[in-house]
Amino acid sequence: MTRLPLFALILAGSVAAMPAATQQTVEAEKINQVIVYGNDQCEQSSPDEIVVCNRLPETERYRVPEMLRGNPLDVRNEAWANKVVAVERVGRFGTDSCSPTGLGGFTGCTQQLVAGAKAERQAANKTDWQAMIADERAKRIAGIDAASDQVEAAVVAEERALAERQKAAEELERQASGQAPAPTAPDEADAAPLPTPPKP
Repeated sequence: MTRLPLFALILAGSVAAMPAATQQTVEAEKINQVIVYGNDQCEQSSPDEIVVCNRLPETERYRVPEMLRGNPLDVRNEAWANKVVAVERVGRFGTDSCSPTGLGGFTGCTQQLVAGAKAERQAANKTDWQAMIADERAKRIAGIDAASDQVEAAVVAEERALAERQKAAEELERQASGQAPAPTAPDEADAAPLPTPPKP
């Protein structure tokens, strides 16, 4: 059985001896604990709230709280997960340990190699976002190039059709006026090949 301090017993007895209305007010009161520094004023208590101020020197205003100070590399500040890993390593010797310690310590290296290869395979199977972005960019550029080639071919065909229509219109105008047809420059595709020079 736990023993309560004397002041807790006195406080419990005094609260129990109070009338019901007074007990409700004691329970409804809020307690606000505030830390003030230097000469800062403590907030005044209100009828439904008790303000308790803890005054610290001005030099403590921008410092790390005292409970968080100290050496972060202290063993007492180490996480329990790291402690468990350290404890597991203590007993890694003997059979299937792949270590030079204990009887049969040379065994277990194959399992470690297989586990390492599996971990590497799983890491390699992870999504490579940069490669996927590069592939999509290449596909998009290829599509843009194909579309531009189609547009260029359509423009060239339209220009040739326009030139042929203009030629036909000029030919009709000349025939109507009775002039001789103007000599047309031979097309590059229909041009005769150049003669080859004689061999010396």
